[in-house]
Amino acid sequence: MRALLTAEIVAVGTEMLTPFRIDTNSLFLTRRLNDLGIDVLRKSVVGDRLDDLVTTVANACFRADVVLVTGGLGPTADDLTREAVAAALNLRLKEDPEILEGLRRRFAKRSNAVMPENNRRQAQVLDGAVVLANPNGSAPGLWIERGEKVLVLFPGPPREMEPMFDAHVAPRLARRTGARRMLRRVIKMAGQAESLIDEIAAPIYGPFAHGAVPIETTVLAHPGQVELHLSAGGDD
Repeated sequence: MRALLTAEIVAVGTEMLTPFRIDTNSLFLTRRLNDLGIDVLRKSVVGDRLDDLVTTVANACFRADVVLVTGGLGPTADDLTREAVAAALNLRLKEDPEILEGLRRRFAKRSNAVMPENNRRQAQVLDGAVVLANPNGSAPGLWIERGEKVLVLFPGPPREMEPMFDAHVAPRLARRTGARRMLRRVIKMAGQAESLIDEIAAPIYGPFAHGAVPIETTVLAHPGQVELHLSAGGDD
């Protein structure tokens, strides 16, 4: 089976396209993916619009080995991730009776109340998906394999998404990456202009970009200093 080398992250939620919320999940996921040797190629933030979600998921699955989608798994009408992925991958949604019963028990235990009918949407599972348990919330995650590629759906709240990744997703991904790892170094310099530092450094870092193990270089300017960020991925 081919190793998983590249990933895309899709954050779902119109609230993250306003000044009031930011996507912090992608920072956590990027760090964890890099630790596993998986390079993140692209991140997207998409509002709660079905057509946009379908297009974004389909394109991400075409480009990357691993696609991680966070958010949009709640019980309300604007939670469209399951429907969008079903349309993008041409998969059927079906109600899982075990998840539904678990939701009912959760409501009864927490508030001694009857589960609202719209929570049934959270029991919808895509054909062939592996259900990822969520002890910290009501929305389970889903692991989907399509040929050589993997798509994972996470709930949006970090307190639910982060333990789900560490407990259920990281071990599965690790089995598909082997010894490959991503390594990064940062060199900081002060007192010189960004353009001058790049002029001096480019003849050194340029050839490494096309070597046996390509090293990617990014030059970043900050007040008072310039940084060279070096990154490479490999199994050596």
